[in-house]
Amino acid sequence: MSKVVIGVDLGGTNIKAAVVSEDKKIIVQGDCPTGAAAGPGPVMDLMAGFVKDLIASAGLTMADVLAAGFGAPGPMNWRSGVVFSPPNLPGWKDVPLADEMKARLGVPCYVDNDANVACYGEYWMGAGQGAESIVVFTLGTGLGGGIVVFGELLRGIDGTAAELGHLKVQKDGRLCGCGSKGCLETYASVTGMLRTAKEGWDGADTSLKALCDNDPGKLTGKMIYEAAMSGDAFARDVFTETAVWIGLGAASMVNALNPERIILCGGMSKSGDLLYETVRKTVKENAFEVPAARCQILPAGLGNDSGVLGSAGCALARHHAASC
Repeated sequence: MSKVVIGVDLGGTNIKAAVVSEDKKIIVQGDCPTGAAAGPGPVMDLMAGFVKDLIASAGLTMADVLAAGFGAPGPMNWRSGVVFSPPNLPGWKDVPLADEMKARLGVPCYVDNDANVACYGEYWMGAGQGAESIVVFTLGTGLGGGIVVFGELLRGIDGTAAELGHLKVQKDGRLCGCGSKGCLETYASVTGMLRTAKEGWDGADTSLKALCDNDPGKLTGKMIYEAAMSGDAFARDVFTETAVWIGLGAASMVNALNPERIILCGGMSKSGDLLYETVRKTVKENAFEVPAARCQILPAGLGNDSGVLGSAGCALARHHAASC
């Protein structure tokens, strides 16, 4: 059997891990609670034990493993594998995650930003297969992103490239969690969609008021989407406006990078024609004609597994690069 790589998606709530062959076959995968409150040491011990159990369950040993990749949240140095201060992992401050996991597992370990590995997962095994260049938007509570150009993740000199949620789309616009104003994330994420709904809440004739007891604080993105699909005009307008903002961000990427595909990941990406028709129309109206016509706008092919599989793919690519 060929050698395998390990992918780990480290989240604040759950850890996902997968064992993948060099020829992209998923051998085994699973997940477990992170137990983040225990701090970095116990979490890393947990990850190591979980990975070893997965390897054993597949009838393999660590001698069969080429490398392991870890997708982690928050700011980091991807070259050294040091994670600085992820917001959902209490007590993590300048943790040398790559070195610590190498000591526990005995194989080369690599660390990358979680949005970047999700992007690479789509390029390696998902909706981006066969393309040289893709852009990924991760649509959730916030808005993340990733870019692959000529088969390589675009990380930037400081490792902060592809922060697509922080494209500036409105002068003196909504305040963003990053401290700036007018970021795409404040309009095109689920949080942005909720803000749009709340801004038009007073005087709106909408079924959403009954659904959330006339308390906009109880509103969810799922409520808005389902109401829109049921014919609620206000909900449809809110959802469509959010999709237009996503389309404007995508149009900027078409003009800046001329990618072959733009791929939408995350919960909102499953919204079907109401999302995709609006995004594609907006791109067509706001980007250069030839690259806009060429660029495919697609849903993620890996669903919620883009991060864990992308971590494995990144580990394989970086291991091969280091071996050259």
